[in-house]
Amino acid sequence: MVKYMNNQSPKRKRKNEDVKGSVFTFFSTASAVGKTVLAVNYAADLAERGYKVCLADLDLQFGDVCNYLGIKPTQTFFDYYEQEENKRDTASCMTETQFGFEVLAAPLEVDEGFIIDAETIVEAINQLRDDYDYILLDTTTGFTGISMAILEQTDVLYLPCVVDFIPSIKDLKIGLDTLHKLQFDYQRVRLILNRNKAETQISTKDVEALLGRPFQYFISNDYQGIMQSIKEAKPVVLTEAPNKLADEISDMVSEELGEKEETSGGISSWFGSLFK
Repeated sequence: MVKYMNNQSPKRKRKNEDVKGSVFTFFSTASAVGKTVLAVNYAADLAERGYKVCLADLDLQFGDVCNYLGIKPTQTFFDYYEQEENKRDTASCMTETQFGFEVLAAPLEVDEGFIIDAETIVEAINQLRDDYDYILLDTTTGFTGISMAILEQTDVLYLPCVVDFIPSIKDLKIGLDTLHKLQFDYQRVRLILNRNKAETQISTKDVEALLGRPFQYFISNDYQGIMQSIKEAKPVVLTEAPNKLADEISDMVSEELGEKEETSGGISSWFGSLFK
């Protein structure tokens, strides 16, 4: 597969132009679980496959997507918010990357993010659905009015977790229980065990028993690889050298798109059918 290293964003790949883009949300009830790293690499992998992809940084006060990618946006979500109501245009606020996808950056100042409301978020997501095959949302930690609005727009919800810290497991359990109370469709939830096989005495099976459901994906612990990726401002999935972590993220994308062999059908086949 050719590594995407130009700033020419592709046209939408969907053959049915009436089909709206799919929203993949990376969310967590615990901090430091790798949401942004996974979202950036997922976006890069999708773009490499030829899809038109947007990564929206909706951690409005402390978003880190642009820092990871080493880009300096001239327009952010705050500029979108500031546009005249009913004339807002996400296209005017996008930042291109050299990796084939575009970024809707978080506000540059904390106070700018504070005043943006949920209604504006939903409006922007609906616009992005018209323009992109996939819209990836990197979100703030925990349940807020904005995150609740985002959940209502979400097709697939990714919940990264690390099991080397008991409070993060507790927070994940609370998060899953809250999603259940909100009647969020569990078929649309993906549990990701990030930093898999890191040094810990907590059993994965014990965590799964506590949560009442298994992890769908396992992402290896590769601290040095991720730090090098951030230093180079280049998603790890685009590295030339063999990399297990990159392969695992790419496999996760393949499975969601229905591009990986499977025997039980399910949501992966459903997403794959959108492009037939």
